[in-house]
Amino acid sequence: MTVGYYILMFSLGLVLLVWGSGLFVDSAVSLANRFRLPEVLIGATIVSLGTTLPETLFSTMASVKGLPDMALGNALGSILCNTGFIAGTLIFLRPVLLKSREVKDVRTGLCFLGTALGLYASCGYLTGGLPRTAGITLLCLCIAFFLNSIRRAMGYGHHTHRNVGRRERAGSVVSAQGAAYTLEPLTEKQEFGISDVIRLILEAGVIYIGAGFLVEYGPKLARVFSVPESIISLTFIALGTSLPELATSLTALRKKHSSLSLGNIIGADILNFVLVGGLSAVICPITYTDSVMKLELPFIFLVLFLMCVPSIIKKKAGRIQGALLLGSYILYLSVIW
Repeated sequence: MTVGYYILMFSLGLVLLVWGSGLFVDSAVSLANRFRLPEVLIGATIVSLGTTLPETLFSTMASVKGLPDMALGNALGSILCNTGFIAGTLIFLRPVLLKSREVKDVRTGLCFLGTALGLYASCGYLTGGLPRTAGITLLCLCIAFFLNSIRRAMGYGHHTHRNVGRRERAGSVVSAQGAAYTLEPLTEKQEFGISDVIRLILEAGVIYIGAGFLVEYGPKLARVFSVPESIISLTFIALGTSLPELATSLTALRKKHSSLSLGNIIGADILNFVLVGGLSAVICPITYTDSVMKLELPFIFLVLFLMCVPSIIKKKAGRIQGALLLGSYILYLSVIW
């Protein structure tokens, strides 16, 4: 097989994974709406999971295949990409002004991020990786995050969507991170049928094939370029699976809701820590490579600090902050390559 073929199949895997995840989440939101689940629950759970679904599925499959380095690399690489590249670019293009409620949300997000990062670092120092017990702890933290998201979404809905969708449930539903989906008007004839089951199965199949291509051809590319598998996962796969976060944030930015784009990044980072990393560790305990403690975790601390702390203190995120985030991500890439 040629290098070009490996690159083609790897790229196809990324496209199928991201595209299939988007279709699957759209269908799940639509079905949840048709089952008349509360809008708050839809926004705080299904929509919140939507942007991190590619990372979750890829890392889960990598763990099942016995590739924990790639699973962890995807989680940590996505956090670095989201925070350094995506948040840095968005903040540089349009500085963010935060209201008091939004400052509180950033502070809450920073608490979750700090707790998760501390757990990763302490486990690395004490055990050299993430054992199953750490994975279970991270999943418990994930549950706490979703409960907090539901509470916040209820408050958000009370203040901003008081009169939306009381009869027809039409309108938009917003996740805790800021991602939005449109709810279609309901009619009495809309029922769950065999076509819905087939559609969900087909979409799940697309996701499975895409993740499978990445798991199969990612290690082959690593061998071709004589780099560790984790490097491929930390960079190319992380960037590809972060495309939903980029799309959601650009949409919020285009609509001049720059604070929502920042919230989307923070929420996605939390889920990469607690859901993607936690689930991967439960399936297959992870042993850190040398770079995790020396490079990835320190750089993650740096970019999270640059994104959150000045935003809380100044109640805004400015262009200098964005430039520092971008510079930190570029510096990280130059070091690992």
